[in-house]
Formats: sequence, C-alpha cells, structure tokens
Amino acid sequence: MSMWESILVALDNLRVNKMRSLLTMIGIVFGVMAVVTVVSIGQAGQASVINELSNFSEGYFVVFKTAGEANSNANITLRDLNEARKVDGVKYASTSSSFQMSEMRGTEKLQLNLLATTFDMVKMQKIDMVAGRFFNAQEQRTKQKVLVVEADYAEKVYGSAERALNRKVKLSGGTFQIVGVYKPQKSLLGDIGGTAYSVYAPIESMPDSSAGRYISSLEIVSETPEQMDDLMLEMKEWLALRHNAEPEHFTSQSGKEAQDMVSSVFGILQVVIGSIAAISLLVGGIGIMNIMLVSVTERTREIGIRKAIGATPGAIKLQFLIESVILSFLGGMTGALLGLLVGAGVSLVMDLPSVVSFWAIVLAFGFSATVGIFFGYYPANKAAKLQPIEALRYE
Repeated sequence: MSMWESILVALDNLRVNKMRSLLTMIGIVFGVMAVVTVVSIGQAGQASVINELSNFSEGYFVVFKTAGEANSNANITLRDLNEARKVDGVKYASTSSSFQMSEMRGTEKLQLNLLATTFDMVKMQKIDMVAGRFFNAQEQRTKQKVLVVEADYAEKVYGSAERALNRKVKLSGGTFQIVGVYKPQKSLLGDIGGTAYSVYAPIESMPDSSAGRYISSLEIVSETPEQMDDLMLEMKEWLALRHNAEPEHFTSQSGKEAQDMVSSVFGILQVVIGSIAAISLLVGGIGIMNIMLVSVTERTREIGIRKAIGATPGAIKLQFLIESVILSFLGGMTGALLGLLVGAGVSLVMDLPSVVSFWAIVLAFGFSATVGIFFGYYPANKAAKLQPIEALRYE
C-alpha cells in the first residue's frame, strides 16, 4: 500500500468514527489555540509598548535617583532641570509629573490625567497637534494655567477640536485655558482603571512649583545620538557634583534600553504562559494514544487479514502512525485558526496592533505532529507485532 493510499484509508477510518475523532482532537485543538493566542496577544502588546517608546526623539534618555537610595542630597529638583539645559551636548531637557484631576460637567464627573511638563516636551516626543499649539516657554515661565487637551476630550465636551480652543476649564487644581488639542497615541494600559483623558500643562503652573521642588527625573535628548552614552555618564557625574553625592546615586536609561527591557519581559511572559498552555497538548497526546489503542483492538482482525495477504509489520505500523499524525495535524490546524481569530479579536477590542505570529503557528504544528508520532508510536508498534493467526482468531 502506497503512502497516498495509507492516508486515504486513515481519513476514511476517521470519517467513520467522526464523533470519536472530534473528541480525541479537542485536547490538541485547545492546546494549540492557547499557545497561538498567548503568543499573538503577547507580541501585540509588546509591539504597542515599543511603538509608544519609539515616539521619543533619537538620543533620548532619562536620569533619575537610584531606587532605594537613602541619600536625600540625591533628590533632583526643578533648578537642576533649568541648569541641565546649559550642559554641553544637551539639546533638550524636560521632566514630567502626573496629577489626577477632575472636572464636573453637569452631573457628570470627568477624570483627567494631567501631565505637568515643560515646553521642550513637544520637541522631544511625537505629539500630533490637531488644533492650536503646545504651550510655549513664556507661558511656562510666567506660570500661566494653560492646557493642551486630547482630541477625545475636546470632541466630548465641545463637539470638535477647533471649538475647544481658548475655552476655560475648571479643574480641581484651578481654572485653565485650552491652547491646543492633540491626538494621543494608543496605550496598552490606557483604559485600565476607567476612562481618563490626558492633558498637558506647564509644570510651573502646578502647586509648589518653586525651583527647589523635587522632580522624579530629568529627560534629556542628546545633540548627537552617537554621543548619548557619554552624555548619560556625564549627566550622572554632573548631578553628583551639584548634590554632593556619588554618580552611583543616580541611574540612567535610554529609550533603546527601555525597549530591550520591554521585549525581554514580554518574551519571558510568553514563554512561561505558553509553556503552561502547552501542557494541554500533552493531555491531548495521551487522548490520542488512548483512542489509537482502542482502534488497534477494534481492528485486530483487519490487521490479521492484511498480514495474511502479505502486509509487512512496517506497513501496519506506518498505517497507524499516519492516522495518529492526521488526528494531531487536524487538531493543530483547527487550534491555530481559532488562536488567530481569538488573538485578532482581543487585539481589536484592546485597540492593539494585530500581529500574526508565524513562528508560534509553526511551533504549535511541529509540537502537535511530534505529539502524534510520540503517542501514536506505541499503539502502532503494538499493531505491527500482532501475530496473523492470533489476530484472525480475534472476535
């Protein structure tokens, strides 16, 4: 019997026992689906975060006080930020602090995530302005309460971005005037905790905006990206000298390092969760071995007849191995398609980029085929070792 004939016979046997074949494949289907879904969603989330990090200018890095550092002299202040702009090699310098504020619109309470920053931020980060402008250095220096709001907020409250310009907004932190509207980048964690609109305001317009006020970090863009590593070291030494501290009291991280860290974290999560999901593939493999053993028992007389007319043990073994592999392959194909659909659905709901993980599909198919061969070998070998006379006597 040729290979093609063996495949046709295997398909016919699976067709005759459709329900049994379907139930046997379920473990493989859900195992492959889980692996493909987890990897696809993980890669979509990774792509979203990396895309968000890539919005910063080339040569961007941040310097902050080392975590756990007890030396109070190492606290960074607004005065440091103003002086950092004068350091050789620094193109732009900024900082940002987040404030949760609210606005009452009739009976509705709107939540706003206010990012207090500097006028340089629009040059350091891709901020897509759709109306008006970003606040300028004079507005920041004179502590004017101006806002740059996101487009969703402007459309909800005023109907359009253009109509929002120059409007007064009374927040829990004071009354602000809208000078610009921007289109925010989609964030992976943007909708966690409910809807909160993002807005920018000058950091000097916030309470306690004195030059000695502590800030979390310095955000720097190097004049020449090639010298960024040297400037990162120089900025730590510069801060240490200003604060009578040591360079080790400060930590620096570039945008590229942040991207590498995100990729590493998502990679580990995908491997861990994917490995847990792959356990169901082993469960599915045990189900295949069980059903193939039942099939060998049911077809003992058929095996005896085939051996009596000249079928070799190798041909019998191949026949049952093909049936096992086809079961695994069909289960893997169905699971991969379902996994892609689920992954695409989750990406659509969470507004993430849709990523098709071909290597995850290939890995899942390869694993399912391996499961079919591994767990199908024992039943196939048992069938091949049956003696013709004993098999013909079987009732």
